[in-house]
Amino acid sequence: MIYGTWESSVQKLPKHLGALQKYNPGTIVEWQHKARDTSTGAYVIGYVFWAFKPCIEGFQHCHNLISVDGTHLYTKYKHKMLIAAAMDGNQQVLHLAFAIIDEESLLSWKWFLRQLSRHIIRGRRGICLISDRHAGITRAVRECPDFMPPNGVHRYCLRHVCSNFNSKYKNVVLKDLCWRVGSEYQIRKFNRIMEEIKSQSLEAFQWLDRIDKEKWTASHDGGWRCEILTINMSKCINGVLKGARRLPLTAIAEMTFQRSVHYFRESHAQKVCAVFMINAASMVKDCYDIMSYKNTYSKSFEPVHSEDYWDVPGFELVHDPTIRISSRPGRNQTTRIHKEMDWAQRSARQQAQQRNSSTQSDVPVPGSQD
Repeated sequence: MIYGTWESSVQKLPKHLGALQKYNPGTIVEWQHKARDTSTGAYVIGYVFWAFKPCIEGFQHCHNLISVDGTHLYTKYKHKMLIAAAMDGNQQVLHLAFAIIDEESLLSWKWFLRQLSRHIIRGRRGICLISDRHAGITRAVRECPDFMPPNGVHRYCLRHVCSNFNSKYKNVVLKDLCWRVGSEYQIRKFNRIMEEIKSQSLEAFQWLDRIDKEKWTASHDGGWRCEILTINMSKCINGVLKGARRLPLTAIAEMTFQRSVHYFRESHAQKVCAVFMINAASMVKDCYDIMSYKNTYSKSFEPVHSEDYWDVPGFELVHDPTIRISSRPGRNQTTRIHKEMDWAQRSARQQAQQRNSSTQSDVPVPGSQD
């Protein structure tokens, strides 16, 4: 196997991440192990967090905004990946940190958010954290001072609010109104659309009214979101790594490194265009300044030397057999909970397949008579 077995990949992960740290000083790797394996004495993998130095430094020149999301890994074990992302002054996504956990829970999210606070935020005030409404995240945020007033705030992804709303009421008109009311910036218009929802369904109105308005609406946000309504930033990185999510863990970590190197090289190659002869610096936030944009990507990655030069880690690591997925024939099934957004995509694919089938049926067969 090119990437090794699942078990050997976990054993190699500490050495691989150690090499990334060695050749890129300032890169952060944090571990939280489970109990030792009684037969081998090796640690059972629990959580691992990593963030690359150029990304950490680049965040200092970005919006005061962090998007977090979790995604399933399609491996032999029930691992999940957590992703944190930011947005620079040119509205481009900058990935900040990654983590491998066993499950999304209060403990795992609290551990991840604390690593973000310690290694990414580093005392910076005024951070807005955007996430979905996963119970583990919402509870963990309340125990992380960096994301609570007066230091920062927590906001919900509007797309997920609308998805949850539509899953409950299954009404296209109401779903459209939900998005409109959440994305409206004027309180007067917000109130008008809420009244329209109330006229359509009192129960739907009450469901939305129970959610803190400042957490999901642009009109009551207070300017914290920087006009970012969803967690599409972290979803973008999730999409880029989609193919890697079926690989063993060390291969996934290597993929995040290679993608980061490629992204920073592209940013370095961009030329700074001439600006208008108008001094608008005092009219915009610092992150929109050309120098801030250049500083976001001013750091660089160093190549990792041959494995022969890697240091031997001070501990051994093995998989947790209790989270192994039972083997079954055929393709591994995804374990993510599917929502109405998935159903819409599936319906679109089915319609496209039907159109293709009908088109193919209209093509005359060679030698056939009309």
